[in-house]
Amino acid sequence: MSLFSGYIHLQVLIDGPCSNVARKQMNLKALQLTQYRLNVPASCRQKIIRKNWEKENITEKWSNSTWAKKIASREKRETLTDFDRFKLMKAKQARNRLINVEFGKLRKAMKKSGGKKK
Repeated sequence: MSLFSGYIHLQVLIDGPCSNVARKQMNLKALQLTQYRLNVPASCRQKIIRKNWEKENITEKWSNSTWAKKIASREKRETLTDFDRFKLMKAKQARNRLINVEFGKLRKAMKKSGGKKK
């Protein structure tokens, strides 16, 4: 913790031996905390952190999270070619057409029955 012109800057030590994150200090405001955590002693070696990381299956838990899936899909979208984006657009149009057709059938059935559910 350092004091700079009236503001307190909290520094934390981060390390991700299994996720290619080098050990370094970072400002707490620059981090986004997750629900995954390891209980390790202060100033322990990377070997101990790696052992606990693998024991707790942190990588597997993270890859199954919604947050990680969103990041992966965003990265995948960035690598799409024009033709891939065109195919994606056409697939979305076809899906939306099917949804609208089914919605129209349900609406018609509701009007026919006088708004009563069967």
